[in-house]
Amino acid sequence: MKLIKLGVISVAILFTIVTLIGLLFPSKIIVSRTTEIAQHNDSIFAFTKDLFGWQKWVKGLQNQPINAANKTALGNSTIIIISSTPQLIVGKWIEKNNDEQLITLSIIPAQNSTIVNWQFEEKIKWYPWARLSSMINESVIGTMMEENLARLKQIAEKK
Repeated sequence: MKLIKLGVISVAILFTIVTLIGLLFPSKIIVSRTTEIAQHNDSIFAFTKDLFGWQKWVKGLQNQPINAANKTALGNSTIIIISSTPQLIVGKWIEKNNDEQLITLSIIPAQNSTIVNWQFEEKIKWYPWARLSSMINESVIGTMMEENLARLKQIAEKK
């Protein structure tokens, strides 16, 4: 009986410690990547204003049938474009478990080029495993963003 009691107390203490450590991590994660494209911002907007344009440069959307300009499925996720202006595209990336990430694509005109900043913002729940697993978002999402922005740059500069 003492062994069971010790086991239960140990698990409770361990859970409390992991929860407290998890609470030290931020509740909002922002992953951002930027690239400079040697094209006018109107050319970039043509590739970013709707999902038909995204289909040309976002990995996984190339072979995906898209029926609407502002909503499509990608694997276990849904991508929704909420608003689209020549300077800012705002959307949501919704996972199968209903976790949402806010997407913003900023298109900033520069001298003889355009700067594109792609950002994912996610609010993390208080669960310790969610907070601790958010540490890998930078590498996983960031790598995907870099690859897609490189593809956008290549396609836009070829135009």
